[in-house]
Amino acid sequence: INESKLLESPGGRALAVFKLLLTNPNHVVPREVLMDTLWRDAGPNSARNRLNVSLHSLRSALRSLTRTPIIQFGEGNYFFNPDVQVWVDFEEFERHLQAGRQLEAAGQLPGAITEYEIAASLYQGDFLEEDLYDDWPVLTRERLRVAYLDVLDRLSQIYFSRSQFAACVALCQQILERDNCREDAHCRLMRCFSRQGQSRLALRQYQICVDALRQELEIDPEPATTQLAECIRRRERI
Repeated sequence: INESKLLESPGGRALAVFKLLLTNPNHVVPREVLMDTLWRDAGPNSARNRLNVSLHSLRSALRSLTRTPIIQFGEGNYFFNPDVQVWVDFEEFERHLQAGRQLEAAGQLPGAITEYEIAASLYQGDFLEEDLYDDWPVLTRERLRVAYLDVLDRLSQIYFSRSQFAACVALCQQILERDNCREDAHCRLMRCFSRQGQSRLALRQYQICVDALRQELEIDPEPATTQLAECIRRRERI
């Protein structure tokens, strides 16, 4: 899609209309929702006019791809032509995440690992991270971010249980890159390093955990985390 054409509309809102259609359930959005979301401060007539201008820009841009009308209107809603196949990465991410959870609950760990790994590969960045100044993507962005961290967490736990410590370490580090106060990820890293005979790295990870919690949250680690570090210091098997 030629984004320059979409950005020609007032405030670049043609592109926002397209994103809202892509990211709403079943790709259907009521006209009033579009108007209220994108032109909240405008009067009804002004908002409707701006929406019409943006839709004209959007349809013009889409015609560069196909002559088939892609955006349709009916019963007060805008939606994608049912004959047009729409693939959205975050919908696929959620589908594979749900499949992974179901397989894990059924005890089918190899299948769960496959689904979780596909889900993790589909997450290429936070949802619409380029639209940081818009309010409407915030809840979805946070929900998907939490779901992504859950994928990494579930995978890391499975790998740890299968003694695949290198893979577990990599996943825990990815979790901490996004949330360095995840005490559970720090502890799992400590256990991985200890199981690999790297007590020095395990104790260093404990100190990283202590520093992160104090700097970010002004709290100390849980007693269990400190006890884990003491067990590692005494060279006990954990």
